[in-house]
Amino acid sequence: MRKSLGLLVVVLGILACWTSCTGKAPEYPDLEGFWKEEKVVDGSTGESRECHRLFWALQLGVSEVNDLGGNGFGSYLCRYVYDEGASTLRMYDFRTKGSQSEVADIAKLGEFGIPSDDVTFEVVRLDGDRLVLRAGDTTLYFRAF
Repeated sequence: MRKSLGLLVVVLGILACWTSCTGKAPEYPDLEGFWKEEKVVDGSTGESRECHRLFWALQLGVSEVNDLGGNGFGSYLCRYVYDEGASTLRMYDFRTKGSQSEVADIAKLGEFGIPSDDVTFEVVRLDGDRLVLRAGDTTLYFRAF
């Protein structure tokens, strides 16, 4: 009897651990992950700008936008909401990474193709390997990293 009770406790413990881990799985596997920003296209002027080592990470409603190329653009954290049905990605509440009380510099966000600290992008393409976002006349191109 004591052996059966011990086995039951072990099995219940394993089940509890296993089920607690499943809550952190990506809600949108094609969107969530790491993205390398390749270029920004301004449709109003036709200007296309290649990006040098700009990376975005999206997971569980939090995004990190990083300049790892020494461009001087900075690194930022923000919240996001993805509406799969409407194909929109809203990013808001941008803060400087490492100093959550410091609001992001809009001019530096603009270097990433982010026009404001509360922006809704149209998701033009999302297939797990490529991501294309559009806000107004600006289109951002990414590849999975």
